[in-house]
This record gives sequence, structure tokens and C-alpha cells, in this order.
Amino acid sequence: MLFEFSELDWLFHDTEDIESFLNRIIDLFYKHMRISGCSIYLLDESSDQLVFMASEQTAGSSNETIDRQERHIKRDEGLCGKAVKSGKIEFASLKRVTMAVPIMRGQIVIGVILLERSRKPFHRLDAGTVRFLASQLANILDNARTYFMDSAKTGLEPGYNSLEFNTQIMLQGNAASPGPAYGDSFTLDRKRSFSELRRLRFDRVYTLAELTEAIDKTEAQLLDLQKGVEKNLSDSASLIFTSHLMMLKDKSFINEITNRISTGINPPAALLSVAENYIKIFSESDNPFVHEKVEDLEDLIQRIFANLLGEDSAPVNAAGRIVIAKSLYPSDILMLATEKAAGILLVAGGVTAHISILAQSLKIPMVIIDFPDLMKTDKPLPIVLDGESGRICVNPSQEIINDFSEITKQTRSTEKEPLSDVTQTKCGKKIGLLTNINLIPDLQEAMNLNAEGVGLYRTEFPFLLRNSFPTEEEQYVIYQQIIELAGEKPITFRTLDVGGDKILSYYRDYTEENPFLGLRSIRFSLKNPAIFRQQIRAILRAAGGRRVKLMFPMISTMEELRTAKEMVYQSKEELEKEGLSPVLPEIGAMVEIPSLLAILDHLCEEVDFLSIGTNDFIQYMLAVDRNNEKLKDHYTPHNPSVLRGLKMIAEACNAHNVELTVCGEMAHQREYIPFLLGIGIQNLSVSSGFLHDTQQIISKTRLDEAKTLADEVLSYSSIFEIERCLGIM
Repeated sequence: MLFEFSELDWLFHDTEDIESFLNRIIDLFYKHMRISGCSIYLLDESSDQLVFMASEQTAGSSNETIDRQERHIKRDEGLCGKAVKSGKIEFASLKRVTMAVPIMRGQIVIGVILLERSRKPFHRLDAGTVRFLASQLANILDNARTYFMDSAKTGLEPGYNSLEFNTQIMLQGNAASPGPAYGDSFTLDRKRSFSELRRLRFDRVYTLAELTEAIDKTEAQLLDLQKGVEKNLSDSASLIFTSHLMMLKDKSFINEITNRISTGINPPAALLSVAENYIKIFSESDNPFVHEKVEDLEDLIQRIFANLLGEDSAPVNAAGRIVIAKSLYPSDILMLATEKAAGILLVAGGVTAHISILAQSLKIPMVIIDFPDLMKTDKPLPIVLDGESGRICVNPSQEIINDFSEITKQTRSTEKEPLSDVTQTKCGKKIGLLTNINLIPDLQEAMNLNAEGVGLYRTEFPFLLRNSFPTEEEQYVIYQQIIELAGEKPITFRTLDVGGDKILSYYRDYTEENPFLGLRSIRFSLKNPAIFRQQIRAILRAAGGRRVKLMFPMISTMEELRTAKEMVYQSKEELEKEGLSPVLPEIGAMVEIPSLLAILDHLCEEVDFLSIGTNDFIQYMLAVDRNNEKLKDHYTPHNPSVLRGLKMIAEACNAHNVELTVCGEMAHQREYIPFLLGIGIQNLSVSSGFLHDTQQIISKTRLDEAKTLADEVLSYSSIFEIERCLGIM
């Protein structure tokens, strides 16, 4: 590869505007490709023209291709138009050699990069390099396109200030939780909101009775919110507002406020003063659990102020609104779901996987976009958000709002339709279509949709959403509900998978230098055998006489697998001595660590089934932190090493007659399903929101064609060639 990935990262840093960013792209081409001219055009769909964005040329380059005065080219005009129409790289050779490379976002052409040389022809590697760079930059170029086009129509300069006007702005983010959402924005920035409280000037002196009434009202609201969580999410009743309620019950906290009021301080000022003192104490604590309570206290004080000052649109009220935030805790997601937020827009550019998964479970549409300026708006902005495509529209027109309403109706109608009884390919081959669940509502929905069973139950969510480890009895109750709801359908329990980005704030070893390479998943369980044994016992007790499946995550050695299996056998013996008759579960492992590829045959002899967690498999195969926004272009599911690794796993399982399921993100992604079927994968497990689409894609796939596609893909050694073959450029 001619381009270093570090150079791509350099493009984004310290650029003042989009034009300077585009010019850096052009500089990169000049540095590596010995060209005499380069221009970037982006497609304006409203005028159906290619609009000039940036260029640079050396003396003697042709006016047709690089002329800075030629700012608009018709969609079907010249070499650029030919590239737009074909979606392929086009060449021309008259006085000079010219190459037009389409910029593709998915299957859609959004622009063209035009390069020129004096004599030397462009070779296949040149074309592949330019197309590779265009694909890596397609997301931000699409944002540049919509941003520039909208600002051109309004006469405003592109930038943050345009958000303050009633102008329509389209942005492209990354889909995190499917579904459409529309509403006014609500900025969840506790630090900012709390600092605004400090600047308040009270127009009158409040009474102690008024403050007491506000505190009582806040307590009643928190209890109602907690009941909502209990009612809708019984398996994750984490008492997320316990910290808030305990502070309201803390006599020293209340007495300190009362004492200050007695000296003549205005009650709201006394409340704020005491709160700031507690925040200072919490912030300086070495205990991470105490340190985390700062945000709880800030949230609580804002709620009290809202009730004291009589603000109907309190800063913590997210009902029916699009929540804009930089980061969220699992408890935040639960709170927003309980308050019936319409959608979530994370603007820091990255998100931990479990936050996205939890949003999917709670049916909150969510999009991630690296656009923190949205946090700076001083007034609510109407926003349409599509969690399926990642598209965002700020200040939408009535036409877009109408389209949104129609999409919402169609989505809700489709969500209620049950799946076909059998999932099969176009040629009649049955494929197992299972569901991934995190919470009881997930399973209820999946059963209503007629899913074949549960391919992955992530048991860690009741751990993540609590303030302490759930007891064996608490886990038993949850698992029993899950098993009863599943009926006779198969269910696979994945044992506790914490660590990495899924932090238990109440665990003593809170921080690690390399958490994804640290004490996570099965390593955590084996390091904490008492906790692990409690979970296994709870699952075996809940299963009763039924044989469920038990799966260990992040297995990297045979010793780990055998030790974990031995603990299952020991737990079964313990329960038998207590007078119970548990049935030994089917035992399997997640294939996520590349070290297993070398011992697949031995692994298959030790398990009843295997599952591929593609998210972590890709991460560890490529040594890429999948939550690091700066490395997002490195996290490539269609890397040839990843695809060949998947093929190795499928071949080993088929040779040993071991059941294999893919349960990561690739299992529902349209571009990869035919490949997975082509290498011999016979079971896919996806979140309930993707069941319909996945079944539809499978039904349109012929196995012979899928195998041919897989063979061709596996013959390539470069990402560019695979992208072309899979049609994802």
C-alpha cells in the first residue's frame, strides 16, 4: 500500500475547515503518485451536477479537468459523468492521461476524484490506491458534500453558526441502534448544565418549605422512574436511582442545607453550595465507585432545581426528544428509556459496544457521529434521525418530516409481522436463524416474531446495570424467566463477559492499562471462581430438567476451556448433593481469539458447539481497538485474514460435525451474509431488530452462487479487491 494509515489520520488533525481538509487529500496524491493535476468533485443531487470542491495543478495541465473556473459539471458529462454512471474507474488518454475515480458510499456515487499525468499511464495499483483512499474517506466526504450544498443554498458559510439558523442540514453518521426518531434536541451534558446552575441569579428569596416540597417532589419522581424500570425491565432492575434516593435520605446532607438556610442564605444557593462541597469530596476519592457518584449528584441537584424553580421543561426531561451526548452509562440508557426519549445522538465519534446493544434492546434509535459542535447549541433543534442508515437531518423540511412519518409506519408494521416458520435459501437449504438477547423484553419480542431460539444470551447485563454483584438467587430468578419464555426453543447462555469496555464500577480492580487484553470474559470468571460458580449454579438450577447450552467467551487456550468445564461438573455435583437433579448442559466456546485457529481440531473434540463472535474476532485478528474512533478505518471485517480465519473455523466444524453459529455484527450485515453461507455457516444469530432483514437476504441467496462468491473472495489478498468483489466500495 502506498498510503500509510498514519497519513490518513493526519488528514483529520488541525484542519480549520473542510476545504483545507480536501486540499490535504490532494497533497497526499501529489506526494505519492507523480501526478500533474488533481480535482475533487462532489455530487449535488438537487441540481444533478458535480460541484467542484478543490484542486491543484502544475503548469500545462488541461483546462477540462483541472480548471478552477469549471465549478459545475453535468452528471452525465465527460469522463467524470462516465465514472458516476458506471460506478467504476474510467480512463482517458489524449494529450494527457486522465483517471476519474468514483467516490462510493455503499453502492451510491457521491463524487469523483480526477487525476492527471503528462505521459505515464495509470496502472492497476494506482487505481486501487486511489479507490482505497476514496472508500476510507467516503463518510467525511459525504458530510462535506451535504454541508457545502446546504450552506450554498442558504448563503451561509459552512460551520457551527449555521446550526443556529432555520436551515436544513444533512449529516451522515454510523448506525448504532435501528429505528427512526424525530423530535427536538436535548443536550445531556451534566457538567455544562451544572455550571449553568452556578450562574443563576434568583429573582426572590425562597422558603425552606418550598425547598422541602421540591425535594419531596423529586423523590416521588425518582420512585416513579424506578418503578418504570422495574415494570419494563424486571431482569435489570438495577435500582439505578438508589444513589439519588439515598442522598435525599441522608440526614447530614439535608441538615447541612438547612443549617445554611438558617444563617440567611437563599435555599437554592444553600442547596448548590452543599452540593458543590460533596462533589469536591467525591471527586477527590480514590474509590472509583465513590468518584462515579459525582454525576449522580449533579443529576439529582438539577432535578431538585427544576422542581424548585417550576421549570416544566427541566434540563433532565428527555421525553419525546433526541438526546445529544458525548458519552452515556448503561444507567443513562435505562433512564432515557424510562423517560421515553425518542432517540440518541452520540457526538464523540465512538461508542462502547454494550451501550449500542442496550439501546437496541430498549428500542431507542441511536446514531454515532463525530460532530461535537451539536453539543454547543443553545436552543433545541428539530432533528430527524434514522438509526438504520445513520442519516441525520437537522432542521428538516416538512417533506422530510412527512417521509419520516411514512417510514415510521412501515417500520412498526414490519416489526410486528412474524417470521416465516422456516428460514431457507433460494435453493431450499435450511439455515438456522436465532436471536441475540440482552434483557427479557428482547426475548419477548423475539418469541412474538417466531425466532427459532436464542443463539446468544448476554448474561452480563444484569451485572452491568446493578450497583453490586447479583446473588445466585437473583440470577436464578432472571434465568428462570428467560427459560420459561423460550419454551421448548433452544437457548445459549454465554457466561459473564465483562472487562474491556464493559466495566463493573463496583469491582475492586477497576482500571487496567490494556483492558481489552486484560482481565475480561472467561479470565475474569476463572480469576473469581466464587462469582463464576454462583452463575453456573443459577443457570443449572433454572434449567431444571431441561438441557440448555452453556458457552464460555474469549477462550484462548485448551486449559481455560477444560478448567471452565470442570467447574460446571463440580457445580452439578454440588447441586446433586443438595437434592437437585440438574442436567449437564451442552458446552461450547466463543471463537474470538486467533490463538484458537491453530488448535481448531482439538477444540472441536472438546465442545458440543462453537460460536464466532465476529466483533472481537476482527478486533483481535487485526490488533484494532474497535471502540477507538481514530482506528475505525483499520477495523475491516472483509480483511482477507479475517475471512480466511472464518473459513478455517467453518471447515473444522463441518469436518468434526460440530454445530457452528455466527453471532456477531457480520451475521446481519447484508454484504457478508452470502459469503458466510458460502463458506458453510449454517446458523446465524442476530438481534431481533435484524431478524426480518436477515431472513429476507437468506431467502434471496443461492448456495451455489454464494460458494462461488466465497471462493473468489478468498482468492484475493487485498482489501480493495475484496471490496470490489463484494460490492461494498
